[in-house]
Amino acid sequence: MHRKTRTAVSVLAVAMEVAMVMILVGMANGTLGDIADRLQNVGADVLFQPPDASLILGATSAVMPVRFVALIQNVEGVHAVTPVLNWHVSQIRGESRAVNLWAVDYESFNHISGGLDIVQGRGLRDPNDLVMDTILANATGLKVGDALPMLNREFRLAGICRAGAGGRLYARIQDVQEAIGTPERASFFLIKGKSSLEADALTLRLQQRFPGYKITTMAQVSKTMQENAVGLKQFKEALTGMAVVISFLVVLLAMYTTIIERTREIGILRAIGASQTRVVQLVIAESFLICVAGVTAGMVLAIAGSWYLPSLFPTLVVQLSREWALIAAALGLAGGLLGSLYPAVKAARMDPIHALNFE
Repeated sequence: MHRKTRTAVSVLAVAMEVAMVMILVGMANGTLGDIADRLQNVGADVLFQPPDASLILGATSAVMPVRFVALIQNVEGVHAVTPVLNWHVSQIRGESRAVNLWAVDYESFNHISGGLDIVQGRGLRDPNDLVMDTILANATGLKVGDALPMLNREFRLAGICRAGAGGRLYARIQDVQEAIGTPERASFFLIKGKSSLEADALTLRLQQRFPGYKITTMAQVSKTMQENAVGLKQFKEALTGMAVVISFLVVLLAMYTTIIERTREIGILRAIGASQTRVVQLVIAESFLICVAGVTAGMVLAIAGSWYLPSLFPTLVVQLSREWALIAAALGLAGGLLGSLYPAVKAARMDPIHALNFE
């Protein structure tokens, strides 16, 4: 408390490191979790994709012939199939947006999903109709009847549906196929079995009938997505490494300058009988308190950020987890304690006579 500003800056630096880890990993996990949840909430049992396709649907192109619907329908246990053409929308009315547009065959899609939960307007009926979910509608300020230029044509917002399933935008599949020049093509198929309890058996039969294709039960989508997301593991490893380095350097600098400033006081301690071990304990205890305060403040910042960021960016999902809260806390404490070791040893090895004469 003798150097309040320096202590506060050290605490804040550790807090920012903890908050950075929790929020960035939370954003990555939240994005994947949101995609998985929206897929699972559609009501299908199985996701059918082309070989080597990504479960990050924004990276999926229209490469599957729609005629696969008839082939899939002939597999034992299949109740309904619907094609979906996924298109990544990067701009809405001149503003940057990262939104998945699902172009669907409305009749077969409703047969699987039970229909979009329309809260305003109506569903897809006429050419160039669009349906938007409530979150995107609030973010863009668009209302039923508004025109939305997209894909070199003018779509019109026919309805607004409740958020939580599928894409954030919906259009008729034939409209999007024509607009992007991929007639009779889809990105993936959603399959509903005759019983959801037999999803694993249905997946096995589909894999035998269509070897090489990516066929995943909806119950496994989230786990598979986390395991196979390209670069996610490396991103987390790099982030944790940076966090340790930041904590290490911040505490090292803070404690090293503290030792320099307290050379005379350390000499007095050593002169009255304090052992080297006792001096090391004092320095490490101080750095530990700084790190604990930083970790606590960082968790508060992360929770506040997870509430505040979605209010600024409504389509952003931040999913904090206890696992990464513990990892971030451990990183902050470990980096700080490592950073305090050299200053602590330096203080303990001071010659009491030299230290007492230090000015």
